[in-house]
Amino acid sequence: MRKKQILTLAVLSLLAGGNVSAQQVIYGAYSGDETLHVWGTEKAEHYDLAIHIKDANLVGKKVTGVRLYFPQGIDYTALTEDSVFLTKTLALQKNAAGKKVSKADILSEPYTPTDSLEYTFSTPYTITEDGVYAGYTFTAPDTIQTPVIVVQGSNNENFYFHGTRSVLKWKGYSASTGAELAMQVLIDGVPYNAAALSADAASTYAQSDKTTDLSYTVYNQGAAPLKSIDYTYSVAGKSAEGHYDFSTPVKAHYNKSGKFSVTFPTTDAAGNYTASVKITKVNGEANGDVDPSASSTLQVFDFLTKKRALLEEYTGTWCGFCPRGFVGLEHMNALYGNDFVCASYHNADAMQFTTDYPSVSNGFPSAFIDRYHETDAYCGDNYDGHFNIDDTYALYNNVLAPAELNATAALSEDGKSIAVTTNVKFAAAQSAGQYQLSYVLTADGLTGTGSSWDQHNYYPDYASQYPDDDMKEFTQGKSTVSGLTYNFVVVGWSGKSYIANSLPDAVAANASTTSTYTFDVSGDNSLVKASLIQHKDKLHVVAMLIDTTNGHVVNAVKIPVSVPTAIRTINDEPANMMKKTYYSVDGRKLAQPQKGLNIIKLENGKTFKAVME
Repeated sequence: MRKKQILTLAVLSLLAGGNVSAQQVIYGAYSGDETLHVWGTEKAEHYDLAIHIKDANLVGKKVTGVRLYFPQGIDYTALTEDSVFLTKTLALQKNAAGKKVSKADILSEPYTPTDSLEYTFSTPYTITEDGVYAGYTFTAPDTIQTPVIVVQGSNNENFYFHGTRSVLKWKGYSASTGAELAMQVLIDGVPYNAAALSADAASTYAQSDKTTDLSYTVYNQGAAPLKSIDYTYSVAGKSAEGHYDFSTPVKAHYNKSGKFSVTFPTTDAAGNYTASVKITKVNGEANGDVDPSASSTLQVFDFLTKKRALLEEYTGTWCGFCPRGFVGLEHMNALYGNDFVCASYHNADAMQFTTDYPSVSNGFPSAFIDRYHETDAYCGDNYDGHFNIDDTYALYNNVLAPAELNATAALSEDGKSIAVTTNVKFAAAQSAGQYQLSYVLTADGLTGTGSSWDQHNYYPDYASQYPDDDMKEFTQGKSTVSGLTYNFVVVGWSGKSYIANSLPDAVAANASTTSTYTFDVSGDNSLVKASLIQHKDKLHVVAMLIDTTNGHVVNAVKIPVSVPTAIRTINDEPANMMKKTYYSVDGRKLAQPQKGLNIIKLENGKTFKAVME
């Protein structure tokens, strides 16, 4: 919502209206529970405002009046050319001053503005299948810049606007303002007990031998509060009945909603099924709604894959705003461990591996999920200065991947190569070779000295905007932070894209296929920058399943590289602080470590073997 168009009016408190008749319902975006705001064009202008009522359940019902709201404390006498109207179409006509204003084809009647007004039409109007627009008009001087009361929302049907200076044609205005009119319409003749239904997901997936919970939204379309429903449900030829009591009754306001879920039985076989629900009773009485049913497509598989999204971060120590990505990745790793699949691409610092990134990064910091959704590695999609990337990342885990990935990675005895074995199990049959594999090698525990390792830090100047404790190292730190340990750093890959023929073209449903790949870490080469690796027992391999039609990552897994017991690097901090004595493999004491295999004895008596390069 644009700041100049919608302003919260904290002192504004209006009632949803007085009593309604037993068979009357209130229609509109404002039910009395929503926060009220003011909106206006901030100009001297004639306002034409309307909402559109078109609902099969309301055909034959009568519009008897409207409730209008204006900001408290304004000079209501300054509002002129005041009328309420009903019309089939939104049209315009010239007034006496030659300006185009609303033209109503059903009725138009004058009213006197107050902060809360209920107006009864001289003649009730029966709603037809074509629906009807209900609205009101007034002319406001420039001393009343925001005369319209609204609630937050994005349904254009609840906010049509025409102005004589700003919007010269009728236009659905919710999408551009994030608001809906607080105006309410009174409708007589509705059933006392009526409820409509919609499935929260048009399509979802399930496992054939397990029950499935589906969520539904229930809309109260009757004159009584919605306390309970009875329903029937079916899938794959299996039917049952259910009952649900709402912990808090759903208010008797048209389309006021509540939630409930249905547990569908097993289907016993894979395939696509229709899961159907019908509300048969409301408050123990027959449901008076004309369309009380909803259905979803249930995609059933013999097993459900575990989806792990890939988060790739683009960063650099020279980038003063990049520390939030550093914090975000560490925070996510602490929460989810290896179930958080990530890779950090460094730019123009000591940890740079490549600048030919798999996603187009237009600036630093930046991040992408599954190589197509751009986000922030700390705030996620909700950029409010707080750690929210876990919520965004979860959204991309909550999808069905075409296959499940399991992998192992092992460093060779001589420490010169990493063998990766990946098992891919597809939930549905594959025949076109759409999916192939790709790999990234990441290193943890990287440290160094000098300006290329020192992290530039702008966050002391933005401490109030990033108030969470996990950012304190930077919000309370210096402009340059030294001594950081960098994890998840990309030091190698199988290539920018997928590996051709890494998987066969045809794979049966529920069948597994195995693929292997080897990283050469004996020295720097076109695919690995081995000189970046400081601890070979702190390496991970990210295995990715790539959709070759668009380059998106459809599943991923992060696995630690196992290290043979004969090859260990001493990388824990206490060991690094201890005095070390070096020996050759034949037991000769060395003045300093030699290239190749060394035996290292610590001052605490512990002995390790390590390969020096």
